[in-house]
Amino acid sequence: MTRFGRTSKLVTAMLAGTLVLSACSSDDSDGDDNDDANGGGGGTGGTVTYAMAQPWQNYNQTTAGANTVANGQVMAKVMSGFWYFGDSDGQAIANEEFGTFEKVSDDPLQVDYSINPDAVWSDGTPIDCDDVLLWWSAQSGAFDGIFSVPGTQGIEDTERPDCAAGDKDFTLLYTLPYADWLTAGPGHGNTTMMPAHVLAEQAGLSEEEFLAALQGDDPAPLEPAAEFYNNGWTIDGALPDEALIPSSGPYKISDYVTDESVTLVRNEAYWGEPGAADSIVIRMVPEPEQVQALQNGDVDIIEPQPTVDMAQQIAAASGLESEVAEEYTYEHLDFNFDNGPFADSLELREAFALCVPYETLVDNLIKPVVPDASVKQVRNVAPWDAGYQEAIDASAEWIDAYGQTDVERSRQILEEQDAVGTTIRLGTLDNQRRNDAGVLIEASCEEAGFDVEFSAAADFFDTDGALSEGRFDVAMYAWSGSPDRSGWNSTYRTVGECSVDGKGNNNGCYSNAELDQLLDDVLRTGDLDEAVAITAEIEAHLWENLVTIPLYQHPGITAWNGAVQNVVPNPSQNGIVWNAHTWSKS
Repeated sequence: MTRFGRTSKLVTAMLAGTLVLSACSSDDSDGDDNDDANGGGGGTGGTVTYAMAQPWQNYNQTTAGANTVANGQVMAKVMSGFWYFGDSDGQAIANEEFGTFEKVSDDPLQVDYSINPDAVWSDGTPIDCDDVLLWWSAQSGAFDGIFSVPGTQGIEDTERPDCAAGDKDFTLLYTLPYADWLTAGPGHGNTTMMPAHVLAEQAGLSEEEFLAALQGDDPAPLEPAAEFYNNGWTIDGALPDEALIPSSGPYKISDYVTDESVTLVRNEAYWGEPGAADSIVIRMVPEPEQVQALQNGDVDIIEPQPTVDMAQQIAAASGLESEVAEEYTYEHLDFNFDNGPFADSLELREAFALCVPYETLVDNLIKPVVPDASVKQVRNVAPWDAGYQEAIDASAEWIDAYGQTDVERSRQILEEQDAVGTTIRLGTLDNQRRNDAGVLIEASCEEAGFDVEFSAAADFFDTDGALSEGRFDVAMYAWSGSPDRSGWNSTYRTVGECSVDGKGNNNGCYSNAELDQLLDDVLRTGDLDEAVAITAEIEAHLWENLVTIPLYQHPGITAWNGAVQNVVPNPSQNGIVWNAHTWSKS
């Protein structure tokens, strides 16, 4: 059975999330077998196997270099927090098994949190004040930013929580308004809480000493802990010792085979509803091989970037269920503003924008999967979200100028700039659709007069890969997001240092004071109309200065073995694993 649809319109998109590097949902109500999708325990157990194209690289997704979909999908049910993105619309879901939170004041903004009294790490250590203060220290950018994070997302404007050893309750008191307070606190992905007791041990401190350091103002005692936080949880050929990777969710990591698989089993210390499946195996399977692996029974669930052939194979297969829809994920091109030919030349960025074959990309790569797909004209608002048309309208002049292919004009600009033959490094992740897209862009822009060196690498997203290290002139990849206004804030904000750990999500290291102010403004308003207007201004700035180039909304395709219960696609960055704790296989 194939269901085709698109997410429902989200008219109150005032939530917070964060964009993650990326390699569906439906308005239909024919998912009767998914009634327990968010309730847990809805099956008979068994082992469910999910295919993932990229390898697992880090236990700590909260660092800038590890902020990827692949890391997030492995850790989604290993770590837990007060909320996560899920359901068929990608909305934020409160996780009351972890704890509760409540806004108690608007002026000043105050949100009170209470961790479940029974909440413990899988090694039995209580989740409490030291974990909270470690989270705050990293997420706020305090201590000179020695902890690497993709962005601070409002926490930089909160006072340090006032809690003592063993406390489960804490407060976030904001010094400035923050529109997305709802999901600013400890949650999923790169906002999750990491185990403070592990860092204390790695830094050679007692838990009491570590807590005191977190409550102080001197970063020096925390530097060894920050070094481990930033680099010590990298998966480098072998699973770290079990003591270093405790779980706070319904599953824990039990086995790892390098670049092949990660196995999750129930966390026996978890205080909430046990995971439905006895185990979840996440297998690394290249996307072109995933449909065959599903048909062979080697995996039970796939969520690849669909090609035409892949969609046709899934539609023709028997015994499978599937769903196709657009996602919050969108493909784009980023310019390098730190070095290379585009760094200081708007004219060359204009020439490149004009040689991109927008319609050809969508016609050849996307429409065969989603027939009504179109070229994406704005970056930060999905077509079904509030403010989409307003953003297009504000950017109309620049979309008309740069958002349509004009190879002749592109070459004219190159001739005017005496830049015909300029070498351009176009980099991306190695998969079929991006390979196809890269070849099309290369051909069109070489016709205009650029010398395009296109390369697709499996390690493109790695901390030592081309994207992180800035070894590109144009990077093609996707942001996987959510119905928020602040998740993309760090994508365009001026960075303190253009480095792997210092640039957050701003991989091109773009800097503009006017844009920084607009990014501040959109975080401070609780009025939807005002947020829509500011977002439109931001989009116009991004087009006028050609900071990035949007290409298309990703079509999502999910297919699964009909024997697996509670598979519910959603369009957010969590993807299919948002409710993996309820999967089971009969």
